[in-house]
Amino acid sequence: MANETIQLMGRRMSLRRYAPEPIRQEHLDAIVNSIMRAPTAGNMMLYSVVQVEDRAKKDRLAETCNHAFIAGAPLTLLFLADMQRIYDFYQAFDVPEYCRANDLPFQKPQASNLFMSCCDALIAAQTSVLAAESLGIGSCYVGDIMGRCEEHQQMFQLPRWAFPIALVCYGYYPQDMERRLNTRFERQFIWFQDTYRRLSREQFKQMHAEIMDKFKGVLERKNLNLAELTYLNFTLGKVALEEARSVAVLLDRWMG
Repeated sequence: MANETIQLMGRRMSLRRYAPEPIRQEHLDAIVNSIMRAPTAGNMMLYSVVQVEDRAKKDRLAETCNHAFIAGAPLTLLFLADMQRIYDFYQAFDVPEYCRANDLPFQKPQASNLFMSCCDALIAAQTSVLAAESLGIGSCYVGDIMGRCEEHQQMFQLPRWAFPIALVCYGYYPQDMERRLNTRFERQFIWFQDTYRRLSREQFKQMHAEIMDKFKGVLERKNLNLAELTYLNFTLGKVALEEARSVAVLLDRWMG
């Protein structure tokens, strides 16, 4: 399709190596303005964004998030699912007192609020990614920010109801960068009509055929099938277990 936006989304890739130049101010302003116009539940903007500029913090994030490229990223943004701001707003304008005077419950943030604010934050993040791509700026999501919550909380002075849902690094594409897009699953396994559809063993084989071929040597050497290898890495891996622990702490803290 000869549509510039569709073509842009089709060529976007995760970029982990960046040209050695800072993000131009007009480009940064354009990214920020795009974030501010992102879709949001009820126009509440239940997210906040922290621009990480401090060199020591970026170096530390490279360690805590297990990705060395973070240290060299020209732009790093932390997206927070943020219900703290609206509850500070309630406190500032005496909503708890109003509730007491009118025999109403003053509810603290619920799990539903966390899910909604996570949606807002991730929509804002993806809006920034597409805006950056349109300016020749690549990006990479870092989900590992959900791990090591105690250290990240201290590093960014995160209050109780500010949940770190995504870290995104940005930078201009290097001149010698050859775009290599990762394959995606075929549409038939992802896109359903009217109802959800579970997949059979044979359909999973078809779905993962290209990946199984790519990792054939590793699978044979380890005497594993792809599902077993995925489970060991994605579910029982060291990073996965730390994220599970950390998110449990964050959820417990959120719900009190």
